[in-house]
Amino acid sequence: MGAKQGFRFETSVTASCGVPPQVVYETVADLRAHLEWSGERASDDDFKLLRLDAPEGTAGVGTAFTSTGANFNGTFHDRSVVTEATPPSGFAIETQARLERRRGKPWEVRFLHRYDIRSDGEGSVITYTDTAHDMNYVPYWLRFWMRPITRAAIHKGDTKQLENLARLAEERAG
Repeated sequence: MGAKQGFRFETSVTASCGVPPQVVYETVADLRAHLEWSGERASDDDFKLLRLDAPEGTAGVGTAFTSTGANFNGTFHDRSVVTEATPPSGFAIETQARLERRRGKPWEVRFLHRYDIRSDGEGSVITYTDTAHDMNYVPYWLRFWMRPITRAAIHKGDTKQLENLARLAEERAG
């Protein structure tokens, strides 16, 4: 894709949930639910899902969908495919993304979004890992001197969205 195929940037967050892993898995594997917990319930209008076109029901390996998302410097336009669907413990999505920036040239990047779900007593622990790789260039916010600030901002947004996922799973079970 570009000159920066070896560069990777990974973040990971964890949240607890009061329902069994199967309920969490079913919520994650319902792609249309992502628009609710990662879009409508997002706490920041500059970091959220705006639109999602996906089939109804539980997604499996090979399920493809498109989405757009807000970013502080523009809008992401994504094409995604489910690459792992292992109930009730694992779900992964590979995304080819293009950030149309308000300032600067478009950023093209691949993301691996991974959800690992494990039992914790009566509930679950969800770990979300996001890996950015194979990009056409390394934007300033991923340069070594900005990474601590970027990581903190992403961690905050991802934590809130993962907590939204956990609450939605609890609501669906309740």
